Amino acid sequence: MLQNSIYRNEYIHESRDEELLVTIESLRGELLEIARERSLSDRAVVELSERLDRYILLAQHKMMENLRSRQGGGIYDGEAPPSRRRMN
Repeated sequence: MLQNSIYRNEYIHESRDEELLVTIESLRGELLEIARERSLSDRAVVELSERLDRYILLAQHKMMENLRSRQGGGIYDGEAPPSRRRMN
């Protein structure tokens, strides 16, 4: 039973992630269309761009959360990244 619950939760999570990506692509297309017709400084263009930015940041945040959870909490579990470690 627990296994079914885990799979269902993963499906819901993936479904929400997919919806987020669809929203981003939809807004991106709308922004391109409006930007062709109006000035880039037009209020509608700027507002749509800011709205798209918020969704992109949300998607990036979710991707980082997913990465952290797959790696057991922290990306490097408290250690400096390999590129920043000092060699003795």
